[in-house]
Amino acid sequence: MLRPWFDAGGPLMWPLLICSILLAAILVERTWSVVIRHLLMGWRLPGDRLNVHRRVLPFFAEVPPALGLLGTVLGVVQSFRLLDGQIDADAIGGGLAVACTTTIFGVSIAVIAAVAGHVLDWLTPQKASPTPGMTT
Repeated sequence: MLRPWFDAGGPLMWPLLICSILLAAILVERTWSVVIRHLLMGWRLPGDRLNVHRRVLPFFAEVPPALGLLGTVLGVVQSFRLLDGQIDADAIGGGLAVACTTTIFGVSIAVIAAVAGHVLDWLTPQKASPTPGMTT
């Protein structure tokens, strides 16, 4: 079902696939650590282990959309090269559809990472930070 989409996206689908696999692994680990061990079982995890998602998930919210945009630009350039000086609406439309595939996957990965980050932030306690300008 996803194979035709993957093939249509070109070579940048491989880094996007790697990003999605890594994101899935991180979300499984975070679900195990934060939701099951910390919230349901009551284990007390150190703050740095409990909040590691705050350092990792922004990568997945920023890099995959950039890869998708790069794939789109490469696909558009490729479709214009295929035209070879001739105006062919079918070639342009097909090239743009193929090019946008990487953007769809990149943005999808970013949305999942952003939503997961917000949910994990809601589930984990925030560290108290001092008010700027105040000394203790």
